[in-house]
Amino acid sequence: MKKSLLANSAILFGFLISCTPPVYLPNTVNAPLLEEKEEINCGLNKTLDGYDLQLSGAISDNVGLMFNGTYLSYRRKDRYRKHTFGEFGIGFFSPQYKNLIFEIYFGAGLGSNSLKENIFLYSEDAEVSANYFRLFAQPVFGARLEGVECGFAMRMGYVNFHKINYSNIEFMQAKLLFEPVVFFRIGPPFLQIQFQCGYSLDPFKDLLQIPFSDEWIAGVGFNIRPNIKTKHNSIR
Repeated sequence: MKKSLLANSAILFGFLISCTPPVYLPNTVNAPLLEEKEEINCGLNKTLDGYDLQLSGAISDNVGLMFNGTYLSYRRKDRYRKHTFGEFGIGFFSPQYKNLIFEIYFGAGLGSNSLKENIFLYSEDAEVSANYFRLFAQPVFGARLEGVECGFAMRMGYVNFHKINYSNIEFMQAKLLFEPVVFFRIGPPFLQIQFQCGYSLDPFKDLLQIPFSDEWIAGVGFNIRPNIKTKHNSIR
């Protein structure tokens, strides 16, 4: 009886904390799969947490730059949410044998999130606000084929929260996150429909720790290469 009561209490506690609103909302991973100097890649995704803008460009045959931004804002009566995030990265890309591409990017970004929402089983609307800083390293393995692009990325990020206000308590919290995603694009090289799905994993999270991050990464949108060359696969 005692063991059953403890098990049920743990399940109920886990359910309750799962209803807490997240202050860290992971953006979709920018995996441009650049191949040559002066190539530009632009992406726009509708995600679970707003809109993600992705801009990438190759400044040499092996060095690329990227900028990623996220925006979400809505207000409904006395409830609201606003989330903004921007980051910059620099990396190395290398076309490989048979249409394969390897790339790795390093970067940093700043984000902020504030919300007031009714959370299930809470007697009052929950109000949360926080800023955060993120460092990331992101290796990508992908393939560019005729009419199709696909691949796998593993973003590893260090996230440091500050100015967190949750239930009128301010504190600092840092996380190390592993965020694997798979992506798929279809269409002509200059305009493709893209899909992405992944997960934000905190391997060092205490089971009793209140989660402050949204765990799923998912988005659908468009990918544009305005200056794509007709022989972009001739390297291999």
